[in-house]
Amino acid sequence: MSIFGVKFLLFVFASAGLNFTVSAQPVVKIGMSTALSGPAKEIGQQLRAGAELHFSFYNQHKADDAAAIELQVLDDGYEPHKTVTNARKLVYENKVDALFGVMGTPTSYAIKPILEHSKVPFLMPYTGAEFLQDPNTFKVFNLRTSYNKEAQDIIRYFIDEQKLKRVGLLIQADEFGLTVEKSLTRALAERGLKPVVITRFRRNTDDIERALEQAQQYKIEGFAMVGTYTPLSKFINRAMEVGLETQYATVSFASSNELFARLSGNPKVLVTEVVPDPAICKGKLCDTFRDAVRNTMLSHNEQVFEGYLNAYLLTAAIEQCELPIDSDCLLNTLQQELEHNTVIREVFMLQPEQKKLPVYRSFFQ
Repeated sequence: MSIFGVKFLLFVFASAGLNFTVSAQPVVKIGMSTALSGPAKEIGQQLRAGAELHFSFYNQHKADDAAAIELQVLDDGYEPHKTVTNARKLVYENKVDALFGVMGTPTSYAIKPILEHSKVPFLMPYTGAEFLQDPNTFKVFNLRTSYNKEAQDIIRYFIDEQKLKRVGLLIQADEFGLTVEKSLTRALAERGLKPVVITRFRRNTDDIERALEQAQQYKIEGFAMVGTYTPLSKFINRAMEVGLETQYATVSFASSNELFARLSGNPKVLVTEVVPDPAICKGKLCDTFRDAVRNTMLSHNEQVFEGYLNAYLLTAAIEQCELPIDSDCLLNTLQQELEHNTVIREVFMLQPEQKKLPVYRSFFQ
């Protein structure tokens, strides 16, 4: 056929409204609002880094016809009103397929109306709040265990193992503090005890002097604390300075890695964890994570590992669902992967009949 003939055929096809375009690669858009700035920024930065570590690997090695993962991350500074703004943008403007790895209880609670209205899946939030454990009005999938289980383990350690009697609570004054406080108080009540004192501080501050005064006044033997690493480390260090002989414990949100790095002296501190220590855990995924981190500036800490595990499980589920992603398929497949994926279950050392995830412990030493 002559060049003129080719041009004529193209003209005819164009006139008939036919478009010659290459199909765009399918993409699954995932939205994440977390603290990239502010007093708790290290937690959010590490969660994002862990997720990006796996998503990047997945996008480079996936099948040609598989969807790429596009992670859109916005900074909320661990402030609920900013999380609301971010969630609106991600859900209603950017049309993400799911919200993922949102950091915090007050931030997650603030976007509950958006989750209920949009029905966008809320995946692997960095919180163990009770209102997310079995909701009826929005779609959620949790990989981490509940704060109730972490609180039970703290009180078990203080009362049953250390034989302490005078336990005080240092509580962040928001939904995070309230939900863990209820679990701690319940665990004490089961043993016929009450908190000797409950003292509070505002989120994103380190105003703990009043709490320190009360700790001295009431001769507290063990402080169960709820907050981020900045105020908690300041409280422990000041208590050591004034000679307060007290044991301390907090839940995983505080980040043992960041908390321990800020402590002085030799206080007795327990942090409950929802993932095993990635530096020593056993299994194929643990080895893969350590190999991946070795080529970066990241550390082998629980927050980076949790972000990585979240991303791994999400991509494993996405591979099982047809495109475009259906939210019900995604949620059902995530649960199936958690129950049957031997690679992820090996990380948590789960037995075949075991469904609930365990609680781990880190000690400052």
